[in-house]
Amino acid sequence: MPPGHTGPRIIINGGERILHAEVGRPLLFTAMAEKIFIPSACGGRASCGQCRVRVLSRAPKHVPEERAVLTADEMARDVHLACQLRVTEETRIELPPGYLKARQYRARVARMRDLARDMREVELDLIEPARMRFLAGQYVQFLRPELEHDPRPLYRAYSMASSPSSDFRISLLFARVLEGEVTSYVFDRLRPGDSVTVNGPFGFFHLKESTRQIIFVAGGSGIAPIRAMLLDMAEKRNARPAALFYSAHTPADLVYAEEMRARERDMPGFSFIPVLSRPAPGDRWEGEKGGLPAALLRLLPELDDHEAYLCGGPGLVDSSINALKAKGIRDEQIFFDKFS
Repeated sequence: MPPGHTGPRIIINGGERILHAEVGRPLLFTAMAEKIFIPSACGGRASCGQCRVRVLSRAPKHVPEERAVLTADEMARDVHLACQLRVTEETRIELPPGYLKARQYRARVARMRDLARDMREVELDLIEPARMRFLAGQYVQFLRPELEHDPRPLYRAYSMASSPSSDFRISLLFARVLEGEVTSYVFDRLRPGDSVTVNGPFGFFHLKESTRQIIFVAGGSGIAPIRAMLLDMAEKRNARPAALFYSAHTPADLVYAEEMRARERDMPGFSFIPVLSRPAPGDRWEGEKGGLPAALLRLLPELDDHEAYLCGGPGLVDSSINALKAKGIRDEQIFFDKFS
């Protein structure tokens, strides 16, 4: 707290951290200034909805930007968006414990490679701190720095595509988005040797302790955390049977396909099933075609002893969950990470 600062206290998780509010400044930025990183992909514009926190003391009224994002149940439990929450009196806040463990990392781009059409893998060597402990399936926030035409620093969330054993170098997978503010920077400006900033790790999407068979479902860059899980399984000699259903448009859009086919040979019990929605006649594609949810219904047996891990866009994840439920899998055995 700067000398002479007399703003009201913000008491986090029963006093584990105590901050002082600045009049008119949202909690998101007050916390960031004190090295507490609350996930936010939209830069505080209330559009991503990631920066949810719960107010345990007397809570202010929800502003219109929050009412557009939060559910009625969340508002009844005094959940707020940290980017919109302006503290005017002593306030008790509840954050997921992992948020207080997240740190900011300086890194250097070690390598970049294009894996498919509009899909780029970026490997980062961590500099300070030099190592990051994370679980396969978690993500970091990648900072797009200030630019000449846009002075706003922007964060976006990207899952690690690398194994936790590589705690000094992490791999992130970027899918080019039309007019995407961060992906345009990565594809058009970022170069090997450049310095970058990330913070994390975040997220609760990771393999559970279980002996159940695994169904992985991924679409596009959603294969990143699934790849991390498979690398971790291989290194730990985890012999749980697993099948990966991967959705892409054409063969040119498949990511890590050769690696996954090699993994079929190296990991007994693992199978890779790519499903293409738009293969052209000239592609000579002999694999599965059509929508991925339909392939799940067609190819899977009854799933009474399975767990499912899904990552991709909301449409793919939601429709795939419905297909998995139709095959008998229960809600408590389904884990997912949606992105848009």
